[in-house]
Amino acid sequence: MINIDSLKKDFLASVIVFLVAMPLAIGISIACGLPIYCGIISGIIGGIIVGAFSGNSLQVSGPAAGLILIVVDIIHTLGIEKLFLIIFVVGLMQILFGFLSLGKWFRAISPAIIQGMLAGIGISIFLSQFHIMLDSKPQNTFIANILDLGRVIYHSVLPMNGSAHHLAAMVGLLTICIIVVWDLLPFKKLKAVPSALVAVIIASLFANFMHFDINYIQVGQNFWSEAIFIKPSLFAHILDLKVLISALVITFIASAETLLTSTAIDKMSSKSKTDYDKEIIAQGVGNALSGVVGGLPITGVIVRSAANINADAQTRMSTILHGLWILLFVSFFPAILNYIPISSLAAILVYTGYKLVDIQAAKHILKLSKGEFAIYIITLVAILFTNLFEGILAGFFCALIKSAYKVLKVDIDTEYDEQTNTITAKIHGNITFIQLPTLIEALERLPKDKNITLCAERLHYIDHACIDFIKEWEKGRRAEITTKGMPYDVHVAWEQMKETYPSFKWCHFHKSHDENDTPSMH
Repeated sequence: MINIDSLKKDFLASVIVFLVAMPLAIGISIACGLPIYCGIISGIIGGIIVGAFSGNSLQVSGPAAGLILIVVDIIHTLGIEKLFLIIFVVGLMQILFGFLSLGKWFRAISPAIIQGMLAGIGISIFLSQFHIMLDSKPQNTFIANILDLGRVIYHSVLPMNGSAHHLAAMVGLLTICIIVVWDLLPFKKLKAVPSALVAVIIASLFANFMHFDINYIQVGQNFWSEAIFIKPSLFAHILDLKVLISALVITFIASAETLLTSTAIDKMSSKSKTDYDKEIIAQGVGNALSGVVGGLPITGVIVRSAANINADAQTRMSTILHGLWILLFVSFFPAILNYIPISSLAAILVYTGYKLVDIQAAKHILKLSKGEFAIYIITLVAILFTNLFEGILAGFFCALIKSAYKVLKVDIDTEYDEQTNTITAKIHGNITFIQLPTLIEALERLPKDKNITLCAERLHYIDHACIDFIKEWEKGRRAEITTKGMPYDVHVAWEQMKETYPSFKWCHFHKSHDENDTPSMH
């Protein structure tokens, strides 16, 4: 039975999400150097198709700003047609990963890598779209954009002769100012209307009223005449190495962003509980279809999803309806889009890029671990100076090195009690045969003119090889004490170790021929 109250709330929420999604979809298309059709069609598919099968009923999917860099790189290296083939392959990979129940593994990514990736993407988007906002062409690299920044700003400010640069800059800055001011307003009912939409409407009205001679969106009377479909001949290249590598990169990034968004949504709303494998499959179906019809890669998007939740959406119907509103709008009212200045849309992405650089998240990572912060910085810098793929690889490589260091490192803290002349040595972490040389060195360094107590209260795991060595070390130390007649003792906390490693056959540890030796573990 249809719940009328729920349907009303979903209807209102869908309108809000539609108003948020439209300018973003168009802006992302332009940022990728593609017709706006590409962003619009992926927004429609993300709403109607992905929304219908999603593993999270409140998540809203569509084209994402985080994938702009890699899409641009693919277009430059492989061409637009190969891009659509790659997106199709992304869909197939996601469907396969979902059926193999690999969804949870996409969440097992260091937050430092994720935040570094987002920050790198944010800075790159900010710089490239800043050029477009000032009616200039962005450069191909981070360094080139930085070096060109002074020239672009100068031409947008001086000389004040009413050039397109000045006018575009005026419209872009107006857009950003409206977004910032609107978000600061204390009126909740007003804030229900998306700030980006308000900014675009006001900036468009201003530019058209003033008859500014700047770049506007260009859409024909029939939006669907611009439709792009993948050529059947391209499927012959589906196993090309460059196609598969590019698809794997997008699959990783898109899936990670989707599932991280799903996790955030679950925390934001009690109505949401994600089936991660189902969500990956739904994203795969959407991307496969998007590739066939010339769309952009689709992910779950936090901006749209948060707008959906804040608008009090109840079910997946709000997501589906928002996709339907996009479809109806471009089918019947495409001419309205021609009044939107490109500099205004670029300004929205400039602001989006700025928001992607989460300073508080970076501070939190630094507070938790300097090692994790180093991974964050390396990922960020590598993305800026190379590309998204190599930057993420650099982050993963550093994370692996850090993990290997943690695994190989043996920590033994010592405390000295002067009254009893006893050194208490505490073993930390996980001890395996790989760390055996380090363990040997650490135990052999312990002084021989003191009582020694070896504790395992902070030991998480110990393997057979290390147990054998500690047993032999204890026997050797006891034998030396006995032989030299020294007034010292050595004690190993075998009971603690038994708790740490209960699967070990402790019954094989018999008493030695000396009755004072290691106690039996029967």
